[in-house]
Amino acid sequence: MNNREIIEKFYLQSTKGMKDEWFVSDIPYWYSYIVNLPLHLQTTYLTVILESQVFNGGFDQYFVNGYGQFAKETIDALIEIGAFKKSNLLEKAFNLVKDDTISNDEFRKQLLNKTLKRLFNEDILNESFRKLDDTYYDIEDENVEDLLADYLRKVS
Repeated sequence: MNNREIIEKFYLQSTKGMKDEWFVSDIPYWYSYIVNLPLHLQTTYLTVILESQVFNGGFDQYFVNGYGQFAKETIDALIEIGAFKKSNLLEKAFNLVKDDTISNDEFRKQLLNKTLKRLFNEDILNESFRKLDDTYYDIEDENVEDLLADYLRKVS
């Protein structure tokens, strides 16, 4: 199997139990589902989502679309596959968005309800995100597709 085929195989496994209504629910079904997946499926889902969101619309899109609720887990997933530079950039983006005075649960709730002040009320983030996006795109020695495929071959 080539890289895309192996990633698609595991990505489909990671999403097969998800339900559309979870994405509009006040109950964190989506979050609970993802964090309780086996590590290799969680890693696949989180890294595929991050890459597609960042390459489509940057870190701003990643957070605005609600995927930022998984930022801490995605940082760990990137470390798991060896994408240390990209992990560091996501951590910087997360630190720009999350106020240290709120819990992770409150962060997720405000993010999904689109009431997170730092993200939805501050234009200051746009320039900071743009710089992080540009750096993310320019990292040539951490191809997430290659790293993830290699990881999946080892664990499966």
